[in-house]
Amino acid sequence: MCTQTRSGYWPQIDVLIARVRGWIVPGLIVVLAALAVFNLAVLIAADFHPSVFAISLLCMLTVFVAAVSVAFAKDETSRADHFEREASSYRHMLDEHFLVSKIDASGRFCEANQNLLNRTGYSSDEFARRVVDGGGSGLCNLDHLSDMWATVRLGKTWSGEYCDEGKDGQPLWVKAIFVPWRNARGELECLSTIGVDVTEQRSAEQELKRAHARLEAFIKHVPAAVAMFDTEMRYVAHTDHWLHDYGLKEKSLVGRSHYDVFPEIPQCWKDKHRRILAGATESCEEERFQRADGSENILRWEVRPWYLPDQSVGGLIMLTEEITERKKMQDDLWKLVKLDSLTGLPNRLLFGETLRDAIGTADANGDLLAVTLIDIDNFKEINDTLGHEAGDELLKIVARRLEDMLGSTANIARLGGDEFAVLIGGHREIDEIEVTLARVKRFLTEPVKIAGAMRFCSTSFGVTVYPRDAQEPGDLLKNADLALYRAKSVGRGHIGQFTPDLRAAINRRVEMQEAALEALTRGEFVLFFQPIMPADPSDPPSFEALLRWQHPVHGLLTPGFFEEVLDEPRVAAAIGVRVIDLALEQVAAWQEEGVAFGRVAVNVTSADFAFRCFASHLKSRLDHYNVAPERICIEVTEHVFLGSGTQHVSDALQRLAELGVEIALDDFGTGYASLSHIKAYPIGRLKIDRSFVTDMEENKDSLSIVQAIVQLARSLGLSTTAEGVEKEEQAILLRSMGCASLQGYHFSRPKPAAELGPFLKKTAEHGSVTAA
Repeated sequence: MCTQTRSGYWPQIDVLIARVRGWIVPGLIVVLAALAVFNLAVLIAADFHPSVFAISLLCMLTVFVAAVSVAFAKDETSRADHFEREASSYRHMLDEHFLVSKIDASGRFCEANQNLLNRTGYSSDEFARRVVDGGGSGLCNLDHLSDMWATVRLGKTWSGEYCDEGKDGQPLWVKAIFVPWRNARGELECLSTIGVDVTEQRSAEQELKRAHARLEAFIKHVPAAVAMFDTEMRYVAHTDHWLHDYGLKEKSLVGRSHYDVFPEIPQCWKDKHRRILAGATESCEEERFQRADGSENILRWEVRPWYLPDQSVGGLIMLTEEITERKKMQDDLWKLVKLDSLTGLPNRLLFGETLRDAIGTADANGDLLAVTLIDIDNFKEINDTLGHEAGDELLKIVARRLEDMLGSTANIARLGGDEFAVLIGGHREIDEIEVTLARVKRFLTEPVKIAGAMRFCSTSFGVTVYPRDAQEPGDLLKNADLALYRAKSVGRGHIGQFTPDLRAAINRRVEMQEAALEALTRGEFVLFFQPIMPADPSDPPSFEALLRWQHPVHGLLTPGFFEEVLDEPRVAAAIGVRVIDLALEQVAAWQEEGVAFGRVAVNVTSADFAFRCFASHLKSRLDHYNVAPERICIEVTEHVFLGSGTQHVSDALQRLAELGVEIALDDFGTGYASLSHIKAYPIGRLKIDRSFVTDMEENKDSLSIVQAIVQLARSLGLSTTAEGVEKEEQAILLRSMGCASLQGYHFSRPKPAAELGPFLKKTAEHGSVTAA
């Protein structure tokens, strides 16, 4: 510990001396007083004598002086006691409210009052081992401490703040006075420190600074243009976005008048400001403004007053959000969602919204509203043969023609694919609508130039009328679709109008489709087999598997009676799976019975290829029934080659051909592009359509077509089968042409497998059959 200084222990010694002085002086006075009394007594007892009187007077004076001394001594003692009491009060106040310590010249802590020990958590011994600036002292602000030492070494008092650290590691901020004490030689002996705990104040100040910094960062980086004005419309504060959004070059507008910054502000906005300063709040979701540089932006704004503590209006706050880019993105998104990207016409979604609005307008005006669907005939063939670019060009031409023809008198949309929709309102009579649609149809049939050549564009229309046919938008669209279906089914290029029987027909179709699915589970679908006779009598016949529905009410139905059921891909695919199983099951049975036959032909549709696994499925069923692929022929029409799934069809047919399954092209000669299909797909057999065989004896054109097909097949190494052979003369003529096989009623009608026994026996015995 350091040597005690007057600021340390000497005040206590001074008090001790004062107390000793208080004991000695009264004692001396008492002795002198006793002596004076004794002299007075002697004087009274003896005779008066001057010398004796002088001695007595001296004794009395002595007593007086002693009394005065005693009084003085008592007063001195009282002052000492008062000083002691004040010193004790000061020490108590220091210990209770201040942090007091003593540091020697080397920087080691010598003393600390209890308040400081309590605040830091150290004991007296632990605190005495701490050194200012030493490792582990916990004191921060080394720059401040360096300044402190430089000051006190000059003998001057230093005041300031420093950060100590408690035993628990928590910071302790102290605002203190460092008083130097120097010895007789003028050397620094020690320091006395008296301070107050300002940790909470310092934390509050730091938090205030952080809050201020966050507020400044918020104002600077908030993604909106915000400005604060006083009641004179002078800027109080603003964000950087305010400057950016309005194209201002200044770094700060604080203090400037808003009307000086924007002198072009119209009177209506100044009136608006006055209303808001009176307590109103106004806003707008979208408004166009002119920037200082002349460019235009779109803003969303809100202006409201701000209030002083006494609830009086201090000014207004204006928030404007730049939404120019957002608005552009919204417009682009709207176009993406609501417009057809190819033609720019409204799409199905927007057309539905427009239809609802048009119904409301028609109700209000008492008008009729025609909902029309327009379909381009044979568009798939055009798309497939001329290419998608040609198809897209045709769609754009049709869209422009509809706009040119109808203009603002109708709403036009492209619903998808080659289907367009038109809303025609403002008419009171059906005849007026029919006249308008007839004009549109004639305009669309004018030749168009696509793929470098002029071509005719045929279209079919389906029309329904509100409120005559239906009241709901969905029902109107269904009605128009039914009318369009009828128009295309009667030969295309027609305008079909909705009638109630169409709704009944579609209901019957839906019911029949559901019934067909139930029939599958009950095993009502069966196969009949029609022989295909080879031209060489030594070869066994082949068979075509033909589907029949053994209906519990209507009896045996051919596909012609339930063809509409097969328009539903889900039902058609399920029936196709059943047909494959029935055919392979019969082939396996004939193999086991030892029946001589060539192949069994099975008809497949687009629905069979829709799920991209037809080849794999057929291969697995062949393995299941132990049937060789060479026993099966797959018959397809060229319709399966049209549409978006042609690649799947091509892959499946290629895999089947590689397995050994024969691929036959049915109804050859009646399609749109059969020759290209022969080249593109692994076709092994051409089936000549019955429409050419039936009248080839009388019609030279039909005869020439049959001869050409047979000759074409021979040159390409393909087999041929003529369908619809009903006369022996036809059979003779076809064999003479070199047709490989014949099929028709002349040989046999389609029969169940169980009824083919006599036919098979006869062919086995005679090698050919001339009549059924």
